[in-house]
Amino acid sequence: MIKMLKLSGVVFFISLIAACQPILVTTPSEANALQTNATTLTVNEAYPIKGSEKVTVHAYSYLRVSQYCSRTVAIQFRSLLAYPQTLIALRNRAMITGANALAITDWNEQSGYTTLSAHFFDCHSKRGL
Repeated sequence: MIKMLKLSGVVFFISLIAACQPILVTTPSEANALQTNATTLTVNEAYPIKGSEKVTVHAYSYLRVSQYCSRTVAIQFRSLLAYPQTLIALRNRAMITGANALAITDWNEQSGYTTLSAHFFDCHSKRGL
């Protein structure tokens, strides 16, 4: 009986301490600061994988309004690779996610690295792109 009371007291004390932890509320501007800026593209990803050659690059404005395409994911990237290797790495990622088209926005080259946003699309037809 005494052991049960001690155990109950310990559980109550731990619950009390846990309840005193601060609750963090973030504003939209703080939420963006908490997110990872980019996924880094590495040289290992700069070799085309089978099927990635079928992923085509198009203007975001066309893919976004195409009745045949739906965006599957949008990811921010940071790359130290040259432009052709960056595109190969992006095509690989798009193909792995099931996309067959991609668009690039927010391209920025600075201090030896490139940052960009890649938008992957699944298009059941590429007519009109």
